[in-house]
Amino acid sequence: MAEIVIPSVGVAMEEALIVSWLKQPGEAVAVEEAIAEIETDKATMDIVSPVQGTLGAHLVEAGTVVPVGAVIVHVLDAAEAGTPASEPEMPADDRAAPSDAAPPEEGTAAQPTPVGVAPAPAVTAPAGRPPHRMSPRARRLAGNQGGTLAIDQTESASPASQPDRGGRFRALIASKVSESWREIPHFTVSREVNAEPMQANLEALRAQQIEPTPTFTDLLLRALAVALADEDGVVDVGLAVATPHGVITPVIRDVLGQQPAALARSRAEAIERARAGRLSREDLDATPRSTLSNLGPFGVDRFTGIVALGQTSLVTVGRALPRVRAAEGGEIRVQTMFDATLNADHRSIDGAEAARLLVAFARAAEQTTPDS
Repeated sequence: MAEIVIPSVGVAMEEALIVSWLKQPGEAVAVEEAIAEIETDKATMDIVSPVQGTLGAHLVEAGTVVPVGAVIVHVLDAAEAGTPASEPEMPADDRAAPSDAAPPEEGTAAQPTPVGVAPAPAVTAPAGRPPHRMSPRARRLAGNQGGTLAIDQTESASPASQPDRGGRFRALIASKVSESWREIPHFTVSREVNAEPMQANLEALRAQQIEPTPTFTDLLLRALAVALADEDGVVDVGLAVATPHGVITPVIRDVLGQQPAALARSRAEAIERARAGRLSREDLDATPRSTLSNLGPFGVDRFTGIVALGQTSLVTVGRALPRVRAAEGGEIRVQTMFDATLNADHRSIDGAEAARLLVAFARAAEQTTPDS
C-alpha cells in the first residue's frame, strides 16, 4: 500500500487546497497518473500516483485545505484491493491523531511513499456554513483588508455559481507579495544599458528563422544568467509573467546550457504555463537566486519590484528608447538605451555586491557577438 501525501514544493509552502478528485475510490490507477488536483499559493498542479494499483477511500474531501505531508489517499495493491477489510473506515478522531514522524522539511520534495505520516483530518464546517475554498493565509488577508473575498464557496455549488478560480490566485499571490514586502529589507541600484548590441544580436538570431521567434526577453535572461553564473555555470532564472490573475513566476532552468532556439522555446513554454496557472513541479521545486521582470513591452521606462521569498534579487527592465548622450570626447549622439534596476534583499546582498551584479548584467547585455 502506498500513501499519497501533499508534497512540499516551493518556498514556505505550508498547505494546499484539494480542488478536485480526478480518480474515485475503487478505480485503477497507473504509475504517474493524476489522481487529484491541488492548488498552492503559486499555481494549480496534479498529484500523481507513484505506483500502480487501486485507489482507496478519499481521506479528505474536495474543497479542504490540508497541510504539507498529510496523507490524502492510499493506493492499494491487488491483494489489498480484493480485501474490503484492508481499507477500514477511520473515525474522525483517529484521523486527527498526531504522528510521531515529522512532515518533510519546507522546500524539499516529499518521498512518493512516506511512512508514518498521519492522515489529514477532514475539515467540517459549522452547520449552515460551506467549507472554505481559500487557504487560511488567504482568509487572513481578506480579514486584514476589512472584508471577505467572494470566493469562499462550497464544492457542491452549481457551475453557474462557482467563482472564477483567478480570484483565489489573486488572493494567494497578494498574500505572498505582502509577506515578501514585510520580511525582506529592499534596496535598489539602477543604471542605463546600451540596447543597440542586443538589437543587432536579436536581428541576427531572427535571420536564422528560429521557432519560436527569439525575443528581447531571451537575451535579457541570458545576460542575467551570465551575471549570476558561478563556477559550475548552471543558472536557473525566474521570469515574471503578467496574467489576468496576477504575476506568476515560472523558472527557466539552466539558461546558459541552452542554445538560442531551446531558450526561446523554454521561455515560450514558461509563459504558457504561467498564463494557464499550471506551473510544473520543476517550477515549484526550484528557487532561483534572481528573477527577471521586463515591462518594456507595456510601455514602461523604469520600475522597481518586490523580491520573492527565498530569492536574493529581482532585475526590472524598462523599454528601449533613443536617448541623447554624450560620447567619449564630448561628442553628442543618439543611442538606444534602456534602464535596468537591481532590486536586492539587503540581508543577502550589500551595495557593492549589488553594483557588481548589475554591472555584470549590463556588460553581458552589451556584448556585440550574438549567441549561436
